[in-house]
Amino acid sequence: MWGLVIAVLVGTAGWMAVSCGADRSDAERPVTEDEAQLLAGMRSRNLDSEPVAVRMTLPVEGEQLTVDGYLVWDGPLLYARVPTDDGSQQLLQAVPGLVASHEDDPAFDEVAVPEGDWSPRRMLAGGAAPAQSAFDVLASSMFTLAAGRDDDPGYLAEHATWRDEGLVDGAQVETFRAPIMVDSGTGAASPEALYTLDESGDIRRFQVNTGGGELASVDFLREIEFDPSGLERADLLGGPPIEPSEVDRDLSETLAEVRTANWERSATVELEVPIGNDQVATGHGLVDWRTMTAYLNIADTDGYRLLLARPGGLATQATDSDELPQPLPEEGWETHALDDEDVTENFGSIETIVYRMLEMAAREAEDPDKLAEQASLLRVDGGDEPVYVVEFPVAGDAEAAAGQSAFRYHVAEGRLVKVEMMTLYGVASGRLEHEEYPMVAIPWSINEKIG
Repeated sequence: MWGLVIAVLVGTAGWMAVSCGADRSDAERPVTEDEAQLLAGMRSRNLDSEPVAVRMTLPVEGEQLTVDGYLVWDGPLLYARVPTDDGSQQLLQAVPGLVASHEDDPAFDEVAVPEGDWSPRRMLAGGAAPAQSAFDVLASSMFTLAAGRDDDPGYLAEHATWRDEGLVDGAQVETFRAPIMVDSGTGAASPEALYTLDESGDIRRFQVNTGGGELASVDFLREIEFDPSGLERADLLGGPPIEPSEVDRDLSETLAEVRTANWERSATVELEVPIGNDQVATGHGLVDWRTMTAYLNIADTDGYRLLLARPGGLATQATDSDELPQPLPEEGWETHALDDEDVTENFGSIETIVYRMLEMAAREAEDPDKLAEQASLLRVDGGDEPVYVVEFPVAGDAEAAAGQSAFRYHVAEGRLVKVEMMTLYGVASGRLEHEEYPMVAIPWSINEKIG
């Protein structure tokens, strides 16, 4: 779920609108063998290419919406500045399946991504404004333009046509009509698009129907030079790209001690959890592994609430501030044992990541040899003080390919400093600061129900 499969998006009913319909040129003809070969290699060439500046033109309710941005082929990531209905602008980041928005920021002019305050939503979720839907369809179709291998030239020779020739940014180009290509068994899907390639086979323009009567287009401004080092996904979209690899012996021995390092210790927590389209819950509090207790104040669309989690269940109560009262209130708690039939109605993404943080303590170290087989190193952040972003299974976790686990862990100096969890709306995170503090006294009436 960390990178929703593009082919799934292409297969949805809304994608049938990207067909170019009956708008066919009288000059169209079947492609030659050389032209089919050129088209077949386009996506693999793109994957190996540097990030590129783009200018998108979207027809929206009779008007043309112009959007400037940058495309990272191998992320993939689209980063754009988009006009809004009130005449202002906002920043958008898109990855397959998700879009995150941010108020306009000068960082865009420096080809950099501002931190914090990103609000994610599901792509093509339905019920969106026309401009939002058009952007989603165009962005997700752009993500089909890169692949790890060449497409089948034989298939393209049968299904693609030559359309016309001309100039784009002073480069001699030819335009082809072809199916939108995805990583599927056939190498293509039924909706069509127009691909404009230069003599080297690099794409210069891409056109597709986003659901209206006119084609949306993307111009790839390959002559514009810029420093792409600042093009990183927001944390709510997963952060910088990963390259899963095996862990070495030193790291496997470190990971084997990560949970025991928390045993009989405590930490403060800062929580950020996407819970719906453009809805992000936050929280702060503590995790006490000495008593297996998590105690947090959560802020979401319903206001503030206290959340108390223990191995047997959870308790909540509404509050009117972001304070974490000490001692705990004696009355007013709503309790749910984990074996109650209705517990799932009160157990969402927030509760799931809180319980995962509780689970990150163990009395005994794990087997480093077993972890060397099961764990994956996804990336290393930080520099002089490296933070290892890893995956490894905890008892009960479903099997997953490297890079596709529901949970990721950030480890620095042998300690767990962050837990990440994929949700339908983006990446939830819990940041940990290890410190010792007095044990939380839990009212007995609550403890006997959830302890």
